[in-house]
Amino acid sequence: MFCWTLLTGNMADTPFLIGVTDDLVGAQRITEPHLLSGRAFLSYIEAVRPAMTTDNLDSCYVRTGLAWLGRLTTSRRVRWSCHDVQARASGWTHAT
Repeated sequence: MFCWTLLTGNMADTPFLIGVTDDLVGAQRITEPHLLSGRAFLSYIEAVRPAMTTDNLDSCYVRTGLAWLGRLTTSRRVRWSCHDVQARASGWTHAT
């Protein structure tokens, strides 16, 4: 599973769009048009696995430690870079 987020150039703003998909390439394809149009500045995709919280059995996603950043290059193409990110102890992302 992959959680994706599109951010605008103003980091104080809330995310432009967010979503969840089971396909990395699909997440990249969903976010790229928004980067190319200039509506979003950065695409952040993180690999997650489905889980349940222990206190009330809500659905959630647990971070796996892999993330991809998508940014527009000067040649107007989206460049993707993969990163190892450490999952924090509080790294639960609740499903909506």
